[in-house]
Amino acid sequence: MKNCHTLYEPTLCRQISVWCHRLSVRTKRAIAVLSQISVIAGVVLAVSSTLQAQSSVVRLQVVNVPVDSGLLAELLPDFERDTGYRVDVEKGEQVYDFARQGAADLVLSHYGHHDVDGFMADGLGLWPRMVFANQAVIIGPASDRAGIRGLADAVEAFRRIAQTKSRFVVNNAATEKYLGEVLWEAAGRPDQTGWYTDSGLRDRPAIQAAANSEAYVLWGIIPFLKFKETVSSNLEALVLDDSVLQRVMMTVLVNPEKVSGVNVAGAFALQKYLTLPSTQARIRAFRYPGVSNQLFWPAARDNIGSFLSDNSPLPTTADSAVNSIVFNTAVVRVGGTLTTTFAGANLSAQTYFDVRFRGPGVTTDEIAQNWQQGASATHNIPTATPPGTWKITGLRAHRDANDRSGSFIPVPATLTIDP
Repeated sequence: MKNCHTLYEPTLCRQISVWCHRLSVRTKRAIAVLSQISVIAGVVLAVSSTLQAQSSVVRLQVVNVPVDSGLLAELLPDFERDTGYRVDVEKGEQVYDFARQGAADLVLSHYGHHDVDGFMADGLGLWPRMVFANQAVIIGPASDRAGIRGLADAVEAFRRIAQTKSRFVVNNAATEKYLGEVLWEAAGRPDQTGWYTDSGLRDRPAIQAAANSEAYVLWGIIPFLKFKETVSSNLEALVLDDSVLQRVMMTVLVNPEKVSGVNVAGAFALQKYLTLPSTQARIRAFRYPGVSNQLFWPAARDNIGSFLSDNSPLPTTADSAVNSIVFNTAVVRVGGTLTTTFAGANLSAQTYFDVRFRGPGVTTDEIAQNWQQGASATHNIPTATPPGTWKITGLRAHRDANDRSGSFIPVPATLTIDP
């Protein structure tokens, strides 16, 4: 730090000296790397691929249930009012296909969505955050021959269906069929002769078959309620209150390293909003019109503690925000130089950038505060820098050098330093 005064204003120099005194040896080396910066004055113009990322629109791809239930219509207006972001909601089942094509900033789906594995394996999504669970229901005729209406134990309900030889139609939708097998096993694997029917039907055709034969069947509660609004049927939702019927949903922030134009700050703000304790309480209290039962269950508590304990305010459209970081080279030698450029919203030559990172072989995050001012800078790599892969895990932009109140936006990047 002897040459600090040649690179920074005196006040910032003193701050860096204090930080270096307090930090570990590894962090000191990291700060040495990051603090050897010659700030280039002026604002860097964003290329066309980052224009969407700098907008005030958050593009949400979501499966049908949160929209069809009215839950998002209940939650999103307050988010838009508090942050200034506008959420563009697109619903359907091919949410990850659209995300691959660059048409999403955030995806809201079931944890077990059929496209999740491939999307995450290809590195296209950041770590999922649990939000809430919706649920299936045991549906049956109004006459309820098995006498299961209102039971809180789905296994006992299934056992009664088997004992009374009441007809049961298998819904071959993957999750409902699996759930039926769980209930069958838990009920003691009762003989299926004469009451258990599997004709290969799934979803709506399976429900229609159950209606035609006065049978019991499993399906999601929201699609069943929508079915009842359009079709005259004697079927009713009979058993809802067992947690085995729940199916968790999550949000996935699209990885800006892999997909261009992602509004990371806006997507992170929405992701965080959905997991706030106040929002989780509203999810618990939400009711579908005409239904007194709880249909959505808060699940944000299943996320890692460090995510839940982040009490920083939600990012807004008025804040400085970083949506991407670009190195002019992926590999640099010790003693060499590289240029780093940020793009985002409300950035200027006066913007300060904090970096959350992990050095080679390190599994915990460290933070370099005010390591750069301005959107583009040249980095000198000191000869004492440990070689290996350095990982950026988050960025925070702010106008006041002493402001630490904002959230780190999860913008990932890697840099390899060779000896």
